[in-house]
Amino acid sequence: MKALFTKYPVAGFIGLTFLISLGMGFPLKLFVLNPVFFGSEIGINYISKILVVFGPAIAAVTVTAITGGGEGVLALLKKLKPDTEHIIWWVGLPFACMGITITAFVIGGFTLEQLVVAMTDVSPLLLMAHIFASMLMIGLGEEIGWRGWLLPKLSHGRPIGLATLMVFTTWALWHFPIFFSGYRTAIPFIVMVSALSVLFTWLWYRTDGNLFVMVIAHASVDFPYAFFDERVGKKHLPEVLNAWIALAIIYLVIAAAIYYATKEWWATDITAKPEAPADPLEDMDKSNSFM
Repeated sequence: MKALFTKYPVAGFIGLTFLISLGMGFPLKLFVLNPVFFGSEIGINYISKILVVFGPAIAAVTVTAITGGGEGVLALLKKLKPDTEHIIWWVGLPFACMGITITAFVIGGFTLEQLVVAMTDVSPLLLMAHIFASMLMIGLGEEIGWRGWLLPKLSHGRPIGLATLMVFTTWALWHFPIFFSGYRTAIPFIVMVSALSVLFTWLWYRTDGNLFVMVIAHASVDFPYAFFDERVGKKHLPEVLNAWIALAIIYLVIAAAIYYATKEWWATDITAKPEAPADPLEDMDKSNSFM
């Protein structure tokens, strides 16, 4: 087993992730935990998904333990340590993503008043429960795997753009049950994951692979949409689908702008080129890159 995971670590990680999340976690959620937590907002939206969303994290820790031992696992988990140097991201990402989501819902057909009422009509305790559950469950469970283990592993010896494409493919296929939700959900979802793959890679590099920031980023994207969908979307399915499309387009435009401004960086092997700029945006103003 150790020889197999050592020789094919990426294949081992992907196989184990899919086995845990989709082979075990999805049936557990569907047939056992959903009935248990029926009627519980936090239970249905978060706790019932525990084995699904922690599949990437469990796989990353398992493969690391097999191939790198305890020291490797410690190094992986150490990436979760907060660094005050990144405090601007801790504060800025939740507000930015909330603003983007509100904009998408307004474009989708909701009024700003509806959204404000949805936010103020919830007890602070429930709101905080949503936020922390989104971070501790979805953000932590996924990011330890995707940007904590898979992206660093794939970036060795490859252009960072190619590594990002491979992470996107794996990440999208991991969500394959959503493909059966209809094209108005599935297509925007694929667009959204492709855009977030670019944005999260860029952020991962800028923060030196700090997973605490990545967990916040992931939760900041997921939480607002899930929250408004729960609060105002149950009787407004067409508007919710419109908001979902608008959200995907907004993130795609942002990702395209980042990619265009730093397009040469995406072709580099960042593990073999220490001279690559610490901030991929520092060349943005050179040669009139937006002109």
